[in-house]
Amino acid sequence: MVQPTEAVYLKDASLRTLKTEIISYQPISSLSEEEKFLAKNVSPEDLAITMCQTILYPQGGGQPSDTGSIAPADEAPTFTVSLVRKTQDGRIYHFGKPSTGSIFTAGQSVIQKVDDVKRDYHSRLHTGGHIVGLAMQLLMPEMKKVKANHFPGEACMEYEGLLYNEHKPQIQAKVDELVEQDLPILLSWVEDASDLEDVEGRGKERDGPVRVASIGGLDKNPCGGTHVSRTSLVGTITIRKISRNKGVSRVSYEVSPKI
Repeated sequence: MVQPTEAVYLKDASLRTLKTEIISYQPISSLSEEEKFLAKNVSPEDLAITMCQTILYPQGGGQPSDTGSIAPADEAPTFTVSLVRKTQDGRIYHFGKPSTGSIFTAGQSVIQKVDDVKRDYHSRLHTGGHIVGLAMQLLMPEMKKVKANHFPGEACMEYEGLLYNEHKPQIQAKVDELVEQDLPILLSWVEDASDLEDVEGRGKERDGPVRVASIGGLDKNPCGGTHVSRTSLVGTITIRKISRNKGVSRVSYEVSPKI
């Protein structure tokens, strides 16, 4: 029977260490073809670990994977996590390399650690995207969001319809205003689709409770990503450019890697 991984990062993204237990430890070559595809960007010589819980964010929702380490309790890190991915049935694989001679066994207690610098940057990028989205919602509510990307160097929000460079100062000013207002990032759960009537992204098929992110109660977005707690913690958001392709406009943005 498949044992899904408890995604602790959804409940408390502030945790940077966690004690949990190993479920499986195996070479990538022993995984199914679907699971191997999740690890296509790492060395086939790497290994894969699943655990009962995890605080490491798996790539998805427009946000990159966390990196970090895993170690037996009270020992130095012995496994470097380079990629985290989630399967359709809820298992979260941690791909990476063990130190020489390191072996993990099912049921073994381990300590997870998240790369703080990378997590903070990714969280600020993700919250930055929501701030750009709220600015667009307030300025141009008729524009329908079609896609979001929060990867470093690629971060953008895409909308149906045409935007031009003349809109850039207007969007930038509203984004700056929302950052300066120091609004709280509110995270909550709704139980069924009927609760999503006024949530952006409604209409998608969803199983079980849905996690919703809101900036000061001004918007509602289904979101499984990590965020900072207030808009001011994102730092400066720069609207880099506005581009268009086949009736879709892209608002590209960035935040500083350090604040």
